Amino acid sequence: METTTFTALCERAGRWWTIQIPQLDGLTAQARSLDQVEIMARQVIARHLSIPPESIAVEVIPDAPQPVAYALQARHAARQAVEAAALATRAALEALAAEGVSFHDAAILLGLTPAEISVFAPVMGTTPTLDSNSGPLQVADR
Repeated sequence: METTTFTALCERAGRWWTIQIPQLDGLTAQARSLDQVEIMARQVIARHLSIPPESIAVEVIPDAPQPVAYALQARHAARQAVEAAALATRAALEALAAEGVSFHDAAILLGLTPAEISVFAPVMGTTPTLDSNSGPLQVADR
């Protein structure tokens, strides 16, 4: 079934959230809490257009105070940075393994513990320990 995506603009009004659907001029609804906005918007759109609610996707955009918007942007940037760091670490471990760098030296170079290396790039064979990590770094294929 094909779905159509609508936007639900939400604004706090006392103890309620008012919902406006900009794609459908004049279509509004209310919800008691923000977690109810998507379902309420979907229901009102479905009734208005006489289509099944399952064929509707809703993107909820709350009108948030500036500190909340800033926090959301910062959290999104942090998630992206973590993903980029993980990819860069994996690539660095693969390059170090290709050069024959020892497991211990790779850990020192990247500031990682043996357990952290195992998370970023699972090592072939047994899980290394602090006492048995002097051999060459071997990274398993993805």
